[in-house]
Amino acid sequence: MPYTVPVSFDRFRQNIEPPSYQKETATKRKDHLVSLLEEAFVLLDAMPIGSLPRATAVKGHADLDVMVVLHYGKHIKNKKPSEVLQDLRDCLGDYRTNVRKNGQAVTLHYKSWPNVDIVPVCRVADDDGTVAHYEVPNMNDESWIPSQPVRHSNEMTDRNKTFGKEFKRIIKMIKWWNHQHGSHLQSYHIEVLALQSLTGSFSSYPWGVFQFFDKSVGLTQGSLWHNVGYADSYLDSKKRQEVQKRLETARDKASTAWYKTYRSNDDHEGAIAIWGQIFGGEFPAHG
Repeated sequence: MPYTVPVSFDRFRQNIEPPSYQKETATKRKDHLVSLLEEAFVLLDAMPIGSLPRATAVKGHADLDVMVVLHYGKHIKNKKPSEVLQDLRDCLGDYRTNVRKNGQAVTLHYKSWPNVDIVPVCRVADDDGTVAHYEVPNMNDESWIPSQPVRHSNEMTDRNKTFGKEFKRIIKMIKWWNHQHGSHLQSYHIEVLALQSLTGSFSSYPWGVFQFFDKSVGLTQGSLWHNVGYADSYLDSKKRQEVQKRLETARDKASTAWYKTYRSNDDHEGAIAIWGQIFGGEFPAHG
């Protein structure tokens, strides 16, 4: 077991890694599903999106997201999001399916990891014909949510170059913290918060995690716009208050842990104990 905070963070990072992302398996599943959908839908495009291809997924909380672009006039016009999602479920009836909790995708369950989330979208084009953004169904309120997944992925990749490879690693740590404390934040929202809070270049994991919590407290006080929509539109006032409370608690604990390491006679044992309170059992104990 580790005796220093840096070693603890390195082992924690390894502990929360998902199984090796088998791109070949993922590609085969995507291609097979696309071939099935093409029997019933006119597909304009299909691409993997989400935390797995962006390398921000954590163990036990990672499915493969596949965005399928449907022909608007044939499959989406005059239909509610719930109807579009049901059309996909009907087409994939040979699989065990359900609609993802956020109401934006159809999940297909496999015997081996990963499961696949199919996200049906339509294109919205500019006057010159270029794709301005996509619209994602939200059956929870029967609305369409604007999204730019390719632009967001590019932003994540660029920040990972300027900040350092630790950028995405810190995001994984925050996602793990979120799952240990009620899963009140959506994955995409965490990534947007990280883009706003983790700037400059990497210093250390304790400082980066503290910076995330500290800046996110302010960023969650009001609505957070990113590209073509609000990243936190799923939060009502009650949920926002709960998120604020948990971020403030994590910020205060992270601050104490950081000071114990760097300002209080190198108290690594005390700091590791506090980081364990923040991140749970996968954060290794001192010793």
